[in-house]
Amino acid sequence: MSGKTKNIATNDAANDQSSEYVYSAVPQDKRKKLLSLTVVLAGYPIALSNFVIGGRVGVGLSFTDAMISFLLGNVILIAIVIITGLFAFQTGLSTSVLSRRVFGSNGSNVFSILLAVSAVTWVATNGDIFARLIKQTFTWWPIPIPFTAVLVILLWMYSAIRGFKGLEMVSFLGVPAAIIMALWGVIAVYNYSNNFSGITAYVPAEPITIASATSQIIGGWIFGAVITPDVCRYAKKKSHVFVSGIVAFIIGCFGLQFAGALVALCTGSGDFVVAMTGIGLVYVAFICAIFCLWTTQQNNIYGASLALQNLLSTTTLKGKFKHAPLAIGISILAAIWAFLGIYNYLSPVISALSVLFPPLPGMIIAEMVFVKSPQHERKLNSLALITWVIAGVAGTIALRANFFIPPVVNLLTAAIVYTLLMKLFAPKHPKAESVEHSTSTV
Repeated sequence: MSGKTKNIATNDAANDQSSEYVYSAVPQDKRKKLLSLTVVLAGYPIALSNFVIGGRVGVGLSFTDAMISFLLGNVILIAIVIITGLFAFQTGLSTSVLSRRVFGSNGSNVFSILLAVSAVTWVATNGDIFARLIKQTFTWWPIPIPFTAVLVILLWMYSAIRGFKGLEMVSFLGVPAAIIMALWGVIAVYNYSNNFSGITAYVPAEPITIASATSQIIGGWIFGAVITPDVCRYAKKKSHVFVSGIVAFIIGCFGLQFAGALVALCTGSGDFVVAMTGIGLVYVAFICAIFCLWTTQQNNIYGASLALQNLLSTTTLKGKFKHAPLAIGISILAAIWAFLGIYNYLSPVISALSVLFPPLPGMIIAEMVFVKSPQHERKLNSLALITWVIAGVAGTIALRANFFIPPVVNLLTAAIVYTLLMKLFAPKHPKAESVEHSTSTV
């Protein structure tokens, strides 16, 4: 190989790495060991929102029914993580680029925009929430909430701009710390409640249904499950996807939800701050919140950057913006949104996202398992957009009618409708290559 060719190859590799391999499959020699993969993946669901969801479910159901909801919801989430994670492992592609197999090259831009908007929304919201927590915990804190939120988001940006290495750096510190803080809370509840007496016999004053509780569990974390391929594409083996996915979500989702339920049942409050203050752990709650929020929001910023790279790949700007400047731009946008008080407008945003996201893994799974007719070489797959609308309507009806578990209705409807439409109406073309040998570049 000539020196010139070597230089070109070296430059291409450098460009891929600085763009976090969004334009190509993650090379085998850049993939991560099981421990690293598990810790980074666990850092995402170890989130304050899971503690809060656990508290809400805990005070709304009997102890037994709450456990059923936690198990059911998390089994569904873990299944999504593993199945989509295996596709990411086999192709080496990020979530937004993987979606091209369903929507087409330009059609996937709709998905990328939704991912970016969702990530910015959650980063801004959690920045606002943490700023309020700082103010509640330290009454002497002199900086107003909007400015504090901006400072917090800039801190999360610091690790996110470093790509996967930044995720590793914070996760190896934050995941163990968050687990220790959560266990501390459970032990405190054990002592405070006289060995959990009365908790298993708890009768909710304002009961909710198991279906409603499970919907909160799935809907509250479906976004996280959808974008886990961004991490799973770094897996070295299939078994690593299984192990890391199961361990990460048992610890992050189920573990924190269970801890949140115990604290809520002990204090009678589903409010994170009020509940932890009630058992004398206000500072433990604050430290736990630091790590829970940081490990999650850096992943949101990272995923949003990959989504924007997918948008840029169909323009002349492909490759001109690396990961770091895009992550900075996303963080600044989230900081502005937090400064303007997104917390006050959160409910309609969450409702919209809970309907829009569940169809996506349903379609990706249907494509990779049943249809096997990847659309990444087409600009737009209109059948995917039609499926998305139909599944969204089905999920909305299920939500308003309190029928079954709306996110599951969404996902299953999308998988079934997409399979039928593609089998009946998709243009005929030569048999698609297998997943293992399919195109792995943009």
